[in-house]
Amino acid sequence: MSQMMEEIVQQPAAVAAVRKFYTSPGAIPLKTLRKLVRHWPPTVVFTGMGSSLNAALPAQAFLTAHGIRTLVWETAELLHHHMKALQPDTLLIAVSQSGETVEIVRLLDHLGKRRRVVAVANVEASTLARRASLLLPMLAGKQTSVSTKTYSCAVTVLMYLAFAIARQSQRSLTESLMHAIEAQEQILEEHDVLTSPTLEFFDDPPYVALMSRGADLASVYQGALMFKEVARLAAEPISAAQFRHGPIEIINPAHRYIIFARQGLKKGSARTAKLLLRLARDIQAHGGKVLLLTDEPFDVIPNTRLIPVEPLRWCLGTLVDVLHMQLLVHDLALRAGREPGEFWIADGVTRTE
Repeated sequence: MSQMMEEIVQQPAAVAAVRKFYTSPGAIPLKTLRKLVRHWPPTVVFTGMGSSLNAALPAQAFLTAHGIRTLVWETAELLHHHMKALQPDTLLIAVSQSGETVEIVRLLDHLGKRRRVVAVANVEASTLARRASLLLPMLAGKQTSVSTKTYSCAVTVLMYLAFAIARQSQRSLTESLMHAIEAQEQILEEHDVLTSPTLEFFDDPPYVALMSRGADLASVYQGALMFKEVARLAAEPISAAQFRHGPIEIINPAHRYIIFARQGLKKGSARTAKLLLRLARDIQAHGGKVLLLTDEPFDVIPNTRLIPVEPLRWCLGTLVDVLHMQLLVHDLALRAGREPGEFWIADGVTRTE
């Protein structure tokens, strides 16, 4: 078993550990959070790079749905171009698996003594963890390969934080997490049955486009990142709406199009999913081959590989959908004769801008 696969398999237990920790009283001290900003509710700014940035998108969707202004900002862009947007009512939440990413460290340096930062980090002895006003640990354990379990744990921690900020009961989130963990375990048990046909359908395309809307854009961006890091394929993350505004002209039988078509923020809200299913049919009608992950009914049509997924509330679909992507890119790398998740050029921790 590769190192990457070992860490993929550890995800259900890691997410369960996060769930257990953050359901304990005082795990997220609301009084401490309120002291970090002048007004409440605050303007929330999530910042990170790579998978740490992608993990914040579900929490952003949840908070904005509850009327709380929330931004997700790439740390490099925030640091070099948008620092004046941080005001006394801004709750700045920095997400970094290592806590040592160059942009995060320089952001802390720039903020200086006036920094008021909530850290979500996996390495609790890191610069970010030590210098933040409040640390919320990811609890993923050691991550050696590309981000797999640290992504899932970051999504989970940030959702618990979002519920705390919105003053919402955690009970329904915890219940949905239990369903997500069970779905992860089932996918891992059925890995060969599920992934082998997808691998054959996928083949070796010159271009992959990943699409969705809303909170599921987290799966789009994280999936595209993993196609580049692990499978070494040209992968473009794009919102499904933007794809219709010109990029739809690129449809080609040699390409592959991955669509995540889930219900909305709450179970039973299927409008977004219907728009995405319509896009899948339109791509297929113009000769494109579509890998479709959906929790909605869908009649199989030619040149479409359907993966039914567990319906999950509260923007947690990415915990299941990205697991499918992890297994796919892992097996694509193996088929190409590469060690999955092994960096050739980049480092596990980016220290150069």
